[in-house]
Amino acid sequence: MKALLIAALLVGNSFASEKTDKAWSQQLASQGLASADQAYCFTNEDGKVEGKNVDMRVRLASVSKLLVSLWAVDKLGVDYKYETKLFIKGNNLHIQGSYDPFLGNEKMFYLLSQLNEQGYTKFDTITFDKNTIVFPDVAYLIDEYPSVSPAAVTRYLKNYFNSKSWSEDTKSEYRNYRDLAKAGRFVDQVKFEATTIKYSENNPFENDSEAKVLTLSSPALFRYLKQMNIKSNNYVAETIFRQLGASSKFGPYLQDSFELSSDKIRFYSGSGLPTFIDGVRKDNYASCSIMLNLITELKNKIETQNKEMEDVVAVPGSDGGTFRNRIFPADYKNSFVAKTGTLMHTSTLAGMMNTQNGISFFGIFNQSTDISGSKIVQNNMVKSIMTDMGGPKAFNYEFEGFHTYPNEMVKDFDFSDDFSSIEGELH
Repeated sequence: MKALLIAALLVGNSFASEKTDKAWSQQLASQGLASADQAYCFTNEDGKVEGKNVDMRVRLASVSKLLVSLWAVDKLGVDYKYETKLFIKGNNLHIQGSYDPFLGNEKMFYLLSQLNEQGYTKFDTITFDKNTIVFPDVAYLIDEYPSVSPAAVTRYLKNYFNSKSWSEDTKSEYRNYRDLAKAGRFVDQVKFEATTIKYSENNPFENDSEAKVLTLSSPALFRYLKQMNIKSNNYVAETIFRQLGASSKFGPYLQDSFELSSDKIRFYSGSGLPTFIDGVRKDNYASCSIMLNLITELKNKIETQNKEMEDVVAVPGSDGGTFRNRIFPADYKNSFVAKTGTLMHTSTLAGMMNTQNGISFFGIFNQSTDISGSKIVQNNMVKSIMTDMGGPKAFNYEFEGFHTYPNEMVKDFDFSDDFSSIEGELH
């Protein structure tokens, strides 16, 4: 049976809020933004949609990541873990990947360190499969999805597994990870070499009882999604989107699960970045009211798996990331979760508020090149909506780095959010 959208939130079923509509008009006028190109909406205490241009098609930008989160939570589950398996026989290694979106410097350094701990320092041949997706800079923002072709992965693995050829920057980054971790988590210095590294469609040791199998598990998926949303990590969002089947599978998912056709919502990327098809720019789009529906569904699916929205989406006032420079009243801390989005001509904000009058889902979509002015409008509309809903009501949330790193910066290496992509040991 298809999951129908909540009746109270059906497209077109919007009601007027005199106070917030007045604030909206005043805010747009103060920033010189054309009202015809902007949209805002929220659900009132009765679950009805209020706002302006609620059914207008709008660009989503990085707010798209909320729907990638929805798809991942629904299809994989909040506790899903990526398991990278190593098949070792003699001096030969095969890497069976899991499409882990955080298989970058930290995790690869840790993998090498763990292999050293177990006595491995050299492999004659290393093979890897199509699900081994390696990108050193997964922790940093990117504007274009990098090559994760077998040739690119081969190049990255050759660098990792030949420590004598590491650059000073690579050595410095390894030391930073080592120094941030608990004592003994990483070996003092990695020593590794590999002769041949190549792609293989088949696992040469899959049915070999003499091969040793080691597994490196990731943290639970909800922690990955949380970091993706806090930092608006484009690489991670796009990798998860592709893992699930990308646009060719996401459209049918929306149609089958929520009865939403491509004329209502369309995704070209998981990150929210534009895609060019035959030279024509394509942006993810939906409407404000549809976004309220789907954010509601995200909350429901997270909670049915015994987690909360704040476990997956950024909490302004506590989590840093894209909200680091956004200023809200002190009593708004821990009272809402949200995702930002920014493109050259688009600024967006959407999420969920916990208010004195109940939960309110909201979205603010500014289609303008005036990004700073748009953000001012958004910040003030959050206040207006929150006030209309009786004021903030803090939920029980405390920022907690989910691994071993302290809340500080080491040299020029920013780990102020305590994020780590590793968990457990290679076993």
